[in-house]
Amino acid sequence: MTTLEEWLTTLHLDDLDSTLLETAFTHSSYKGLGFNGEDYDRLEFLGDAVIDIIVSKKLYTIGKYDEGDLTELRSLFVKEKPLADLFDKMEISSLVRRAGTSLTQKMKSDVVEAFFAVIYLEKDLIKCREVWDLMMDRTGFEEEVIYDFENKGKKDLEGLTPEQIVERNELFKIYEIFGIKTNQNARNVLQQLFTKMYITLPDYKDYDPEGQDHAPTYIVRLNETITLKRKTYHLNVEGVASKLKHAQIKAAEKACDILYLPYIKI
Repeated sequence: MTTLEEWLTTLHLDDLDSTLLETAFTHSSYKGLGFNGEDYDRLEFLGDAVIDIIVSKKLYTIGKYDEGDLTELRSLFVKEKPLADLFDKMEISSLVRRAGTSLTQKMKSDVVEAFFAVIYLEKDLIKCREVWDLMMDRTGFEEEVIYDFENKGKKDLEGLTPEQIVERNELFKIYEIFGIKTNQNARNVLQQLFTKMYITLPDYKDYDPEGQDHAPTYIVRLNETITLKRKTYHLNVEGVASKLKHAQIKAAEKACDILYLPYIKI
């Protein structure tokens, strides 16, 4: 098992404040084991802004994307899911202190953000950029995200029949007429569509959370129908996540997939 010191050495970081580092890798559940120190929540707040400016500056300097593309592309780096993917690629899981709690997607992204907050506080933004670039080079994450973004149209067509491609393209025209902003999460995108068509919101049915209090599981079901281009689509889907909002988003993602409605995956 790699120690924190060994892991930091691979990033050319060997003189960061040990207390801050421990905080960045400590989940609130660890307090249940008698730990009285601070968890990473406050650092995560700062790190979110740090990563946002790092990615924004880097994408801006590429120079070939307009404002809409920049916003969408940035979200593919800084949202919860991509940061959780980076967490996995950098093999951070063994470094997180927690009380037997399974690492959720949100916990993983929070740790990444908290870690960059420590670098910012102890060093500066330039060092944060250097470490980010090192992670990108080591994992190939940046190239992968940009490639997927620039080829998303081609990827979206994979596995579709000619009839489905025609149907998808016709629906895209409707979404464009409606002015649907698709550079948002699925819940927001689906909400825009329903508001445009029915002046109402999708009706999510949520149920009491399951599991332990410190690690609940929310189940959300969406049962709606919507008619587009004289075809009725039945949106009978379910979302499961550790937070109610994320469970709604998961359900909305499945609904958007049925409608070929683009969105940003979290």
